[in-house]
Amino acid sequence: MKLALLMGVILTFLVSFFTSGYEAKPGIPKKNQ
Repeated sequence: MKLALLMGVILTFLVSFFTSGYEAKPGIPKKNQ
């Protein structure tokens, strides 16, 4: 059960990370950061 929960957290983190990385062009600093 803990493994499934951990995988869920990691998956959510990776999805949000790649989504934000895809929307923002590399080399350009984010204005809202």
